[in-house]
Amino acid sequence: MLCCVGLIAGMSVGQSMGGPWTYIAPAVGFGVGFLGDMKFMGHMHKKNNTTPVEPEVKNAPPLHGPVAAPSDAKPAVAWELAA
Repeated sequence: MLCCVGLIAGMSVGQSMGGPWTYIAPAVGFGVGFLGDMKFMGHMHKKNNTTPVEPEVKNAPPLHGPVAAPSDAKPAVAWELAA
């Protein structure tokens, strides 16, 4: 996130200074912002995170599809042919 801010700030500084700074300042701004990202946001990417992650819903019923009737079950409605 900070690298984008640095890039945009570098572009505005480079445009105001003109010349080769039009290309140099955005690269420097991006680099400084990237280093800031690594410094301040690096804790989010550690593998040994000790914060336990718990589900929001506890004791939820298991998710299953509809239960099929056994093959020998009789239908609930008996159909009769009209004569």
